[in-house]
Amino acid sequence: MTRVRTKIDEKYCKGCNICVAICPVKVYVEGESLSSRGYTIPVIRRAEECMDAKREPGEKKKCELCVYVCPDQAIGWENE
Repeated sequence: MTRVRTKIDEKYCKGCNICVAICPVKVYVEGESLSSRGYTIPVIRRAEECMDAKREPGEKKKCELCVYVCPDQAIGWENE
């Protein structure tokens, strides 16, 4: 089974932390260090808790709130 995991693209993220606030299972936490652009990027601490990371190939996404609310389109998926 191919699994996916959430990722934050630091070249787009401006550290607004909306993903931290909106995630129902608290996958994200506020970051502590600055990115190369000077923003404090959220950290993915509990990727295994993400509802969409547990889906089977071809199965519809269950949540994706973080992807929908990110104003900079910095959150996406990558194969694990």
